[in-house]
Amino acid sequence: MTSVEERLQEIFRGVFNLPAGADVVRCRQIDTPEWDSMAHVSLVAAIEGEFGVTIDAGDSLTLTSYDSMRLYLEDHGV
Repeated sequence: MTSVEERLQEIFRGVFNLPAGADVVRCRQIDTPEWDSMAHVSLVAAIEGEFGVTIDAGDSLTLTSYDSMRLYLEDHGV
């Protein structure tokens, strides 16, 4: 089984249509032109589906980087 980080990185690559192996660890909404409001909704939905979590709408507004998503999952026992 792959690690949480590997799965999360694959989600980022898929949502933002990045090549396999692309480094997404430093990905931030402010620096990623593809990360618009629709991509954000897709990213949150993909993470919820992959990890079986529900991300509150208020929380989702603060999740604007790979690192914030990773920490959120960690804080919620994933």
